[in-house]
Amino acid sequence: MSYLREAHLDGTFAPFVAFQTLFGFVPNVFRAQTLLPRLIEAEAGIACAVFLEERGLSRTQKATISLAASAAYGNEYWVTGYRQLLRSVGIPDDTLDQIVAAFHQAGLSTADTALLNFTRKVAQRGPWLSGEDVAELRRQRINDESILEAVIVTALTAFFCTLSTGLGPFPDFESKAIPASGSMSTPGVGEYVGGTGGPYLPTVERSPDSFPPFAFFLEGFGRIPNLIHAQTLRPDVIEAEVAAVRIILQSEDILSRLQKECIFLVGSAVNLNTYCVAAHCDTLRRMGLSAEESDQIALDHRQAGLSEANTTLLDFAIKLTARPAEFSRDDIERVRHHGFSEKHILEAVVVTAFNNFFNTLQMGLGTTPDVVPRRVFGPGDEYRLAVTQRPPEQAQVDPDAGLVARAQGGDLDAFEELVTRHSSRVYRVLVGVVGNVEEARDAMQDTFLKAFQHIRSFQYRSKFSTWLLMIASNTGLQRLRDRRPSESLDDGGTGPEEDFRPRQVRTWADNPEEMYSAAERRRLVEEGMLRLPAKYRVVLILRDIEQLSTEDTAIALGLGIPAIKSRLCRARLMLREALAPHFAIRDERIGL
Repeated sequence: MSYLREAHLDGTFAPFVAFQTLFGFVPNVFRAQTLLPRLIEAEAGIACAVFLEERGLSRTQKATISLAASAAYGNEYWVTGYRQLLRSVGIPDDTLDQIVAAFHQAGLSTADTALLNFTRKVAQRGPWLSGEDVAELRRQRINDESILEAVIVTALTAFFCTLSTGLGPFPDFESKAIPASGSMSTPGVGEYVGGTGGPYLPTVERSPDSFPPFAFFLEGFGRIPNLIHAQTLRPDVIEAEVAAVRIILQSEDILSRLQKECIFLVGSAVNLNTYCVAAHCDTLRRMGLSAEESDQIALDHRQAGLSEANTTLLDFAIKLTARPAEFSRDDIERVRHHGFSEKHILEAVVVTAFNNFFNTLQMGLGTTPDVVPRRVFGPGDEYRLAVTQRPPEQAQVDPDAGLVARAQGGDLDAFEELVTRHSSRVYRVLVGVVGNVEEARDAMQDTFLKAFQHIRSFQYRSKFSTWLLMIASNTGLQRLRDRRPSESLDDGGTGPEEDFRPRQVRTWADNPEEMYSAAERRRLVEEGMLRLPAKYRVVLILRDIEQLSTEDTAIALGLGIPAIKSRLCRARLMLREALAPHFAIRDERIGL
């Protein structure tokens, strides 16, 4: 049994026959989709194209890659399935254990070990993949067709793992826990590339007149996506993908095309896939949404004016994509409660899985966007995108909630009261950011004007004060960008301050009041703060001066918590070093 009811399809159903050939059994995850047999047909078409043909890689190599990728995704269902498949062709349990645990003592060739390392990076840290990873495979004499197949197999594994998480099928065999070292780890090692540093592989020239898949994309999408071009070494796989696009994405008998595109969009955003976000935003604009509406759905669909049911549907897709370990039957029931039938839910799971397939493909191939992205997604978006899913608990304790509600209804007096309450705080932040009193006053007027213009879109996802400080911070930082366009204020800079190491770590006097008056201390601290780079200064102001929590600071600046902690640590060290000559105890014995 799975989360959804099943219909009866006998063993002569063609996709079941195909899966029996591929795996030696029909996995329950496909039986769990019998309410919509066409979906199973689409999945079987891609699986047969990927696994049956032995060109660059053997079927055993592909199954081994799938086992390693399933372990990387932390998916016990498919780890068990691929273990069984490989055991049936004579691979010993000890070797399988080593592959699952990501150790390098599995007795594999150097080339196969390199492929598994590559697979794990595609699965775990796709946005961090670069041309150097592909170059390493070539140094192991792995040809381009084999590399392409490794990427496609990993993408198909992402597809199938998402299906099993979303459908909850009963295990086909007795499952075995995945060692901690074999499950998904936090991506943060290596240089962030964003999955668009390629393309990494050569392509084969094909004409839409002679290759029907190209004609299909030209007619339906207005262009041949670079992601499709990048797979022309395997035209049969492209044909299977086109068939799946027709069946899964373009059919509108259950979910609408608009709902499906929105699922693709929010899933691509949480996967930090700039290529796919740009593509689906462009598709939504072609369907009649404005650029601002599609951008808002990508950045925070909860503030995009969607219906409660569609908001819940996108919550469902995001959780299935970004937090599979937390996914449960309760998530199915939550969507069902908003009026979605079992067929709706089944199709939502498959669409989410299909999006993960394409996201993984794109990251592994490094294709550049077909349209100019309006926003580039990076590590700083991870936390911001995750917090949009929090229930609005803060609204219940927000002291400004009543005034905000009145202001949203057009009460100007209520908005003026909000200005009075927060003007001092906003001004302090802006003075700290821009470092100029007159400019801070101008920026404060801009801040409150923007808040007034957009207050109706405030949906209590944070405290009003946090939202207001987010506007203030962005306003101040934008003024700095306009003033000094060459200075990077964003995450991931590589200026000299990134390698900052304190040179004067001294013990501060126990009672600095004896050395300086309060006014003098304040002047020294303010001057020290103003000398900090802006991106560190603003974090220090929000956390240490305005006493925002780390989480609220992350929301206000649109950064992840790790980035906030890193910047705050650097800011404190920089400020401490600047103030050390004034507050440190001199040790005359060593001349310090």
